[in-house]
Amino acid sequence: MSVRLRAVGDVLLWTKNGKGPFDLVQHELRQKDLLFGNLETVLSESGTERRKRWVNTTPPEAGKYLKEAGFDILSVANNHTLDLGQEGFLKTLDVLEDHGIAYVGGARGDESPRGLVVERNGIRLGFLGYTSGMFRSPPGVTVSKLKRKTIVEDIRALKDRCDHVVVSLHWGIENVYYPSPDQVRLAHSLIDSGASLILGHHSHTIQGLERYNGGLIAYSLGNFQFDIELFKEQIKSTMILSVDFDRHGILDYTVIPCVINDDFQPEVAEGRTREMVRRWITKCSDRVQNRGITRKWWFEEIGEEYLAYNMESYRYRIRQHGLAPLVECGVWLVTPFCLNCYAGVIRKRLKQRSIGGNA
Repeated sequence: MSVRLRAVGDVLLWTKNGKGPFDLVQHELRQKDLLFGNLETVLSESGTERRKRWVNTTPPEAGKYLKEAGFDILSVANNHTLDLGQEGFLKTLDVLEDHGIAYVGGARGDESPRGLVVERNGIRLGFLGYTSGMFRSPPGVTVSKLKRKTIVEDIRALKDRCDHVVVSLHWGIENVYYPSPDQVRLAHSLIDSGASLILGHHSHTIQGLERYNGGLIAYSLGNFQFDIELFKEQIKSTMILSVDFDRHGILDYTVIPCVINDDFQPEVAEGRTREMVRRWITKCSDRVQNRGITRKWWFEEIGEEYLAYNMESYRYRIRQHGLAPLVECGVWLVTPFCLNCYAGVIRKRLKQRSIGGNA
C-alpha cells in the first residue's frame, strides 16, 4: 500500500476577471490521496488590521475554492495569518472547519498546537507547521513559531503516533532563489530527528529540492496561486510536488512544473516553458545537493535584493505611520544580518568589476 501527497506553496485566493483560482490545475490537484498547501491570507472581512505594508485578506466565501480544489490540509503558520488579529484568525479557522479542511500551525487557545495525524490507505502521516518572524500571538489564539528545539520535540512526539512526519516551514528570505546555510542545517537536523518531508514556502520563489538521509526537503515550493503583480516578472514559475509514501519511507517524488498566468491562476506549464521551469528547479537543487551554498556566496547572492525590498517596505510604513517604523528601520540597518548583506553586495560588485575589467 502507498499514499500520494501532493503539496503546493502559497495560496492567496485573489484572482482577476472573475476567474476561479484553481480551474486550470484541478485535474492535477485531484490526483492525490492528500493535498496540502499554505494559506497566505485571512478568510475574514473584519478584525484589527496590522500596521504593515501588505495585509492579505479574502472574503470568507472564497473558502469554497479550497474545498472544490480538494485541499485536505492547510498551514496557517505564516506572516499573514494574523493580519486581522485574533478575530480574523478565528474566522479563518471557522471557514476551514465549515469546509471540512484540516489545518496545522495554529489553533484556538494559548497552548501550542498539536500535530495532526491523517490516515490514508492504512498509512498514517503526521503534519506540523511553523513560521519564522518576530510576532506575538494575541490572547486566545496561538501560531506556531519556528524554533528548532520545539520542532525537534514535536517531531519526536508525533513520530510515535504515525508512520511519517511532514513539517511545513514558512521561512527564509523573500524573492531569493536559494535557502541560507542556516536553513539547510536546520532542515537536515529535522530529517535526522525523524521527519520524512520538509515543505518550505515564504520566499515567493521556487528553491531547490534535496534528498537527505532517507527524507526529502523542498526548500520552497514558491507562490502557487498568487498576485504576481507584486513581484518581478520572472517570479511566475511554480510547481506541484507529488510524493509517494509507503510504510517504510518515500518511494518516489515528482515535480509538476507550473506557471501563474495574468489572472493569478496556476496552470501546468507546457513545451519550452515546462522545460525552462524544470531546468531552473534542477539548477537550484544542484547547488544545494552539491554543498554549493556557502555563507559568503549566499550573502553575495541575496544582499542587494534583501536590502532593496525591505527598504521599500520601511519607506511605505514610515510614510503611513511615522516615528515608530523610522526608529525600527534605524535599528534594522545596523543588525548583523544587514551588515553581512552590505559586505556581500560589496564583494559581488568587486567581482563583477574584476570580470568586466578582464573582459
